[in-house]
Formats: sequence, C-alpha cells, structure tokens
Amino acid sequence: MIATTRRTALLSALATTGLAAFGTSAKARETGSVAAAVDQYAREVMAAFPDQPGLGIAVVENGQITLAKGYGVKRLGAPAPCDGNTIFGIASNTKAMTAAALAMLVEAGKVEWDAPVTRYLPDFQMSDPVVTRLMTVRDLLVHRSGLTLGAGDLMIWPAPTHSRADIVAGLKYLPIGGQFRGGYAYDNVLYVAAGEVIAAVTGKPWEDFIQTRIFDPLGMKDTVPMPSKVDRSRRAEPHCRMGPPVRGLGPQTVLPFDGSFDSAAAAGGVNTTATDIAKWMQVQLALGALPDGQRLWSEASAREMWRPQTITTSSDGPTAENPVRPSMQAYALGWFVQDHRGERLLWHTGGLAGFISYTGLLPGRKSGIMVMTNAEENPVLRALRYGGPDRLQGKSDFDWIASSQRVQAQNDAQTVKDAAAAITPKGAGSKPALPLAAYAGVYADPWYGTVTISETGKGKAKGLHVSFDKTPALRGKLLPFDGETFQTVFDDRTQEDAFFTFDIKDGVAVSALVRAVSPLADFSYDYQDLRLTRK
Repeated sequence: MIATTRRTALLSALATTGLAAFGTSAKARETGSVAAAVDQYAREVMAAFPDQPGLGIAVVENGQITLAKGYGVKRLGAPAPCDGNTIFGIASNTKAMTAAALAMLVEAGKVEWDAPVTRYLPDFQMSDPVVTRLMTVRDLLVHRSGLTLGAGDLMIWPAPTHSRADIVAGLKYLPIGGQFRGGYAYDNVLYVAAGEVIAAVTGKPWEDFIQTRIFDPLGMKDTVPMPSKVDRSRRAEPHCRMGPPVRGLGPQTVLPFDGSFDSAAAAGGVNTTATDIAKWMQVQLALGALPDGQRLWSEASAREMWRPQTITTSSDGPTAENPVRPSMQAYALGWFVQDHRGERLLWHTGGLAGFISYTGLLPGRKSGIMVMTNAEENPVLRALRYGGPDRLQGKSDFDWIASSQRVQAQNDAQTVKDAAAAITPKGAGSKPALPLAAYAGVYADPWYGTVTISETGKGKAKGLHVSFDKTPALRGKLLPFDGETFQTVFDDRTQEDAFFTFDIKDGVAVSALVRAVSPLADFSYDYQDLRLTRK
C-alpha cells in the first residue's frame, strides 16, 4: 500500500535468535562487523523507545547474510518474543517484487517495458484518453501518471470489497490532477494494474507467479504474497497510538489483524520474516544471481530496475541537522534511488495499519539492511532507516536516536495544535440548514461506488448513519459539526473519521465533498478524491 510510513511496559527481552541459516558462511562471519554494529544499534533504539513492541532486522554484508534477528515482543504485555522467523507485513516493499516479476517477463519476451498497457489489458482506461493511449508498463511503476497522491486508495484500504477488476475499472474515473509524465505523485492503484498485466500474460494470478518464480527459488518458505495466507500464530501483532487527540498520539494500542491487501497484493501484500527477506536482499545485491550461480533475472534487468525514472526531490545536499540529505532523489522501478554519504542508496518504505518497514541497499558494497516493525512509531523507523545505512558504511558519527526524538517531539507539538484547529468549527458550530432527513440518501462516485446516508432513531435519538458501502469498516454515526459540514464517528474506532460537506441547491442536498478529520490521517484514506453526487 503505502510508500512511507503510516503516520507518520519496558521490554524485558531486547533480542532473540541468531544468524539466518541461508548464506551464513565462514566468509560471512568474518565480515560480520557490520552485523554486530547494527545489532548493537537496534538494542539502543529499542532501549530509547520502550513503547516499540518489536522489530525484525536483516543485514546483508558484502553479499553474505550476516544478521536475521528479532527484537522485543510480538505483542506489548505478552511474553512471546520476536525472532528471525516472526512474520511482519512489509506493505510497499512489495513493489520491487512486482517490478522484478515484470522484468522476468520482459526477458521472456512476454512483456515490453515501453509497450502500451492496452496491449496486455485491452479494457484499461484512465480518465484522459490521451493518457490511456500513452500509458506504458513502465509508467505503471514510476508514479508519474498525473494521478494525485494516493488517488483511488479507498478501493484498496481499509479492507474494502473491491476486486482487482473493480480497482482497474475505477481508474477511468479518477481525476488526473497533474501532468502525465510531468511530475511525481505516489500511487498504489497502478501497481494493481501492473499485477493484472502479469496475470494477463501468464495466465496466473500475481500471487502465484511471485510464489513460484521468486519465493520458491529463493527458499523463502515462510513468506506469503498476501495477508489471507498468513499464519497468524507467527505474525507479530500490529500496534499504534489511537489518541487522544488523534491517531499517532496517546498510549500504544494493539490493533486487530489487518487483511486489507489481498486485492492490492501487487502494491503491498507481502508478509515475510527477517530470515526470508535477507534472501531477497541478497539476490537483489547480486544483480539477480542466486548463491548457486543460477539467475532469476539478468544483470541488465537488475540495472534497468535501479535506473532513475522520475525525480522525486532535490536539495542543496547534507546539512548539520541532516548529514544524509540527498542532493537528488528519484523513483526507479519499485525503488527509490538517491545518494547517501557519497554512495548510491536504493530504498523503499512500507506502511500498513500497525506495521512500518524499510529496505536500504548500498549496491557498491553489496550490502543492505531491512527493518520491519510492528508499530506505527515514526521515530523508531527514522532512527533505523538512517542509522542503519550509516553502519553499513562504518559510520556512527551522528546521533539519529536523539535527532528522531527531537523531530518527533516537534511534530507531536504541531499535531496537537493542528488537531485542535481541525476539530474547532469555523462557524461556531452552526446548525445545518435542512432537517437531518434531508441529507439522507445514496451518494456515488463512480471510482469508489456508493455511500449511503440513512436516518436512524426517533425523537431526540434521531440521527444519521453513514455507510461506505464497499468498505464495511467505514460505517457509523454522521453528526452535525458546523453548518453543512458533518463528521463521522465510525463504529470501528481504529479508522480515520471524515468530514462531509454538503452542497445545497433549492433546498436539497445534491452532493458532498469529503476530507479526513485528522491532520495525521494516512494518505490512503483517500476521502479528498471523492466527488459524491446524490443518486
């Protein structure tokens, strides 16, 4: 699903288990100084952030796996430790796997990177017919389609009932908010389309192709391509802070099992372990070669997947406050590419409800790190995603833990202010112009489907109920907030509430615009792209 993080009891046991069995040769043990430094640093991070339940960390050093380990516990307040075989959701780190699958098909002559998508999916359409005609397989992977950030994500999150066919069909209704190939805006829905290209040319669903062509050859025996296949007894439990005042603040809470991503598995469905993901990192750093010399893809394909395609950011480079700030960052095929202290760094993050993760590869060293967490703790991931690559380079001259604590304190203070402003009516809480019954009805946006607002109760108990009809988790009360703006109170309090602002014409509510209440709401709560019209 998500590119970056999802928003952004002292643990008695900080670590368990040792090295992974795969690739831990004598040579690997000789080069294990990086693994020791990362292991020590992970312990320091866990000690500095005691609310973090657990971690899974893998290190590849000079092409050899030297660390695959768990830290902390699967669930706060419970004794079961995380180890190298604990399963975590890795969300958008899946995207590089989808890119690799397409690279294999390019080599087999079944797909061309720069062929139009309509060659493989004849019914594929974007809302602009010119974009439809020009969109290539490569364009599906590099976030330059003209769609806005996270456009269409309500078709994949949280736990909707849209099928893959529904998601692809919905593309033709999503507004193009930018210029095609004219800039960067991260999306998930086009990776679903990429997965459907794989299915169309192979006759297999995405998950079967990934399993047989990547996981099985690599011996990733505990990795599954989508949440419905997870052995829940071995998966870490997801956690987040549910407020007050908003999600991202307050005490740590255990979340229910997240099974949102079966339909969107090509964008973020993989669940894996530290032991297994190390094997994936190893084949990436070996440019597609397995330890026995066989290849999953060619060196040429590896370099093509790492070649920058879309500039994402640029800057004047490192500062005293951020010694690894890149001068240039771009998106390749399933990877971000940038400079990190003078070396090329390939990386990606992933975020699900209660899980955030990071992969970082330094190809020049044939080294990399994977960090998987079971809580939406941005400072923890920040400390590890910068401090980890530093240690791959033998550096520890910047205190990323203190920096992350400082940045998070500043962000939390700002969030409290922003949240207070968001829930303060600008019209002094004026009453809606119409009786509540007048707002009831079925409203639709063709890319999402229908949202039904109904009147409930009698007398003083009378009120409105809202149902995002394709998303069972998004159902609950719709309360007057300020004039024609109403606020949801979803029954499932782990979900992000929304404001509905109705447009009134001739005494009738004819349409509504929607936006998230919380300033920290993840962009995949894509309320803002809804243009609901009363049916």
